Amino acid sequence: MQVSPLHIWIAAELDQAANAELDLASLRTLQLERLNQTLAHASTNSPFYKKQLQNRQACTLTSLQDLADLPFTSADDLRQEGLQMLGVSQGAIERVVTLESSGTTGAAKRLYFTGEELGRTQAFFRLGMCPYLDPGDRVLILLPGELPASAGNLLATALQPLGVECQIEGIVTDPGRCAALLAEENFACVVGIPVQVLSVLRHPNASRIARGRIKSVFLTSDYVPSALVADIQQQWGCPALNHYGMTELALTGGVECQALDGYHLREPDLFFEVVDPVHGHPLTAGETGEVVVTTLTRKGLPLIRYRTGDLARFVDEPCPCGSNLPRLSKLQGRIAQHLSIGAGQQLGIPLLDETLFMIPGLINYQAVLSLEQGVNCLSVSVETAAGSGPPTLREADQRLQELAPIHTAAEAGTLRLLPTRLCSKPLPVSATVKRSIIDQRKDH
Repeated sequence: MQVSPLHIWIAAELDQAANAELDLASLRTLQLERLNQTLAHASTNSPFYKKQLQNRQACTLTSLQDLADLPFTSADDLRQEGLQMLGVSQGAIERVVTLESSGTTGAAKRLYFTGEELGRTQAFFRLGMCPYLDPGDRVLILLPGELPASAGNLLATALQPLGVECQIEGIVTDPGRCAALLAEENFACVVGIPVQVLSVLRHPNASRIARGRIKSVFLTSDYVPSALVADIQQQWGCPALNHYGMTELALTGGVECQALDGYHLREPDLFFEVVDPVHGHPLTAGETGEVVVTTLTRKGLPLIRYRTGDLARFVDEPCPCGSNLPRLSKLQGRIAQHLSIGAGQQLGIPLLDETLFMIPGLINYQAVLSLEQGVNCLSVSVETAAGSGPPTLREADQRLQELAPIHTAAEAGTLRLLPTRLCSKPLPVSATVKRSIIDQRKDH
């Protein structure tokens, strides 16, 4: 198994041999140096951080552990402070991304990136995908690509130096067409949102795709269910690699290697922490908490101790690929999406994904929690592949009833599970808003 290309990249940044265990102390020294540069820049040039950091440009941290003494940056800061967070003039910004919040009517988050920062994102795209591509290969990109600096466009441009041709399909509106495209034309790689790739994989036209024709699949922007990874391996005969990306991180933060055993991280550009979601103190490897990220090379809109809302843990055992660098585990969903259903039980998208996407004919679903006469009610509507409606509904009902949190809450009388229904129309999919349980209880 080939060592992660991120290991090789970081070795080059440290002037170390790529085939040897990396000196972690040297990596942390590099990160500390870049962290202090970021703090000095932000506290001098960003009105928000000048106040937040209380003019720390004259101070330097002596260790990365000292970072825990600094305040967090939140999504609300991005919404409320906006341009006050910039560390450069607006004229130096090449791309502005507006993120609408799922399920709220509050102000949107706006992210600002310089051309250099977008270039580093493209370099990371190229780095993470190069082991799976050869000159002349074609990549089908199922991500938005209409705008010059959109995710699909950035990726396509990033892969050009590899001699790779990209076709940007955007958000999938016709899974059958995409499946036929993969069956009739030579695409070595597919990049897309998990439920979008699932809709293509489970369309009847996908049976025409020869096993082994596609060499790799990269899944990004949302939780990746294990059933999808297994189905891709079984039907297409290739690995499905999980990419950790969010717009706040200039679209990319880490990616799995061939071992499929956690994210290798963009360490020279980002410093990751895992903290207790309630108290905020740092957690040790193996403990699950909230992922917090500090940018190390961003000038446009630096983020210092940004609370992502994602749940994960550090994995410090050596990767099967040979890299000795710590990794981040597969994300375990978002904190805000672990919703109480009574009787001490919680329900979130990851658990529902792992339960429902095991059903062969199911390609998407929508879960809604409501409150009726003081009792939580869970309603699930499913989107199915052609010809699999009634059997899929019956299996979904059975699997949901047997799911431990739902069963426990139902037995305690705090949850009523309504019969599963078929969606009347295709469910919307976004590259920037993660899928979530719709919580209507707050309206009561």
